[in-house]
Amino acid sequence: MISDESSNAGDDNMYENGNDNASTEDVPPKEFWIAVVSIAILAAPSLSFLALNIMKKNPIGLIKCSLWFSIVLCGLSALILLAVVPFVGLIYGVITVCLICYARSVQSRIPYAASNLKAGITVLKTNLGLGLVAIGSMVGLIGYSAIWAYGFGGVMQLDSMKDTSESLSSSSTDQTDLSPLGGFVGFMFILSFYWAHQVLQNVVRATVSGVVGTWWFSPTEASSFCSSGVSSSFYRSTTYSFGSICFGSLIVALLHMLRDSLRKARNDRNGGILSCIALCILSYIEALVEYMNKWAYVYVGLYGYSYLQAGKKVIGLFKTRGWQTIISDNLVNRLLGIMSLSVALLTGICTLFAAFLIEEVESKDSSWIGIGFVVGFFIGMILSGIFFGLLSSAVDSIIVCYAEAPKELEEFHPEVAQEMSQTWADAWGSDLTGPVFIGLGGGLGVV
Repeated sequence: MISDESSNAGDDNMYENGNDNASTEDVPPKEFWIAVVSIAILAAPSLSFLALNIMKKNPIGLIKCSLWFSIVLCGLSALILLAVVPFVGLIYGVITVCLICYARSVQSRIPYAASNLKAGITVLKTNLGLGLVAIGSMVGLIGYSAIWAYGFGGVMQLDSMKDTSESLSSSSTDQTDLSPLGGFVGFMFILSFYWAHQVLQNVVRATVSGVVGTWWFSPTEASSFCSSGVSSSFYRSTTYSFGSICFGSLIVALLHMLRDSLRKARNDRNGGILSCIALCILSYIEALVEYMNKWAYVYVGLYGYSYLQAGKKVIGLFKTRGWQTIISDNLVNRLLGIMSLSVALLTGICTLFAAFLIEEVESKDSSWIGIGFVVGFFIGMILSGIFFGLLSSAVDSIIVCYAEAPKELEEFHPEVAQEMSQTWADAWGSDLTGPVFIGLGGGLGVV
């Protein structure tokens, strides 16, 4: 009896140890993570830099390809959804038709958008120190988020943050309501998180605009990796223009909080149809404010305007230039989004191959290959997003500079000025001062 029990216990121990070994074998070792992350960190910037060179050599063809790629993707989605959810598939079909009309109507505008893209790539490649500013901003956001989470969790555990009334003590103890002080403190914590995210993002945007302005008006000061244009623009964004950046960021942060509160109310089925309508309206207001803010920070970075002065300048820009600014911005950003996704996929393939080699060396049959691809994809998406986000900000700044000071471009960058002037004339005529109205599909429209 005793021998049987001891043998059974030994079998159980062997079974448990076998399960432990199997579970540990499924977890990649430290060497795997070091190799995959290192390859991704090296591959993503290299591929992003290669993408910049490719876009600079053939921007017109790539912008056209990005347009038709969007149309094909939307059309395929419409065909698939028609078989599954006919109503949604019909909506996607209508969107596909609208995209086709849009693509046909903006063909003459593509060369001008391409010239803006080429000029933006020139600025970014000449002043690659902007990448350090963007990476530093991301590291700062990660550090702030960690400190914020630690502080938020500690403060909200205090007794003064909780409602300890007798009516609540007799109810369910699974949920703890906040006291008025706790609600206020929680609101301020969440607002500070959104606010800090917006401030760091907009500091980078204003810095890029300042560098573009330096390259436009004084190119010798913005002609190296960490040029004086980069350092002085970053200094202005974090000192003289910091108040304007914080003010505009606060507006967007408040809209983010309101949107999330309405979304939570809708998910909890509180408020009914009114919360859904309010959420829809607020989403459009938020998108409009963010879009106007994007151009306002260009003026803040270029000329050091206050936030309100920059907003007035943005309104004046759209009054004098019509909607071609939006079209150029839309065409370039669509291409940058596709290029960022392509870099992420290629980075994932590189790390997938590295994971495969490690599996072969270790003679393991596990799911490390999939883990390697996912890690590479996300690192590639983040790093390429940083580079192409800088390029998007540079293109926006060039659009504003050309609207405000085309003569200075002819003086300091004659080749770039000649190309932009020719593409502008082909798209909208040779007059750079009068209003321009863009017809889409036979009538006036906004993209």
